[in-house]
Amino acid sequence: MAGDALLVGIDFGTSHIKAIAFTPDGQIAAKASVPTPTIYPQPGWAYYEPAAMWAQTVAALCQMTAQIDDPRRIVSVAVASVGETGVPLDAAGQPTYDAIAWFDTRTKPQAERLRRELGADPIFLRTGLSVQPIYTLCKILWL
Repeated sequence: MAGDALLVGIDFGTSHIKAIAFTPDGQIAAKASVPTPTIYPQPGWAYYEPAAMWAQTVAALCQMTAQIDDPRRIVSVAVASVGETGVPLDAAGQPTYDAIAWFDTRTKPQAERLRRELGADPIFLRTGLSVQPIYTLCKILWL
């Protein structure tokens, strides 16, 4: 496999952050996994601190690239993240708040407000989604 181009995938998952390098034909060249740094401050709440997310992502990438003979073989990187989780950024690209985890339910009041004020059916017809606390709009309203 020496000299082959490598593609890298990074998956920021609920329980682990994974990094994998593979050849264009799908052969795995290296992989690493580190725990996702989730904070649970109270029942129903869960979040990720952006700096800790970054540090763990870098740790996974370092572990993965240590298994590769020449990291310059990496020609592409793709990133996937846990659904309905995002880091709000300011105009300079700096985090303004922690990333509320997709499974965090602190936004139940915001979901109820949307159902009450806009109606569940119109929202579903427009978005294809039922109103749930885990969705981004509820998190934006909470922020």
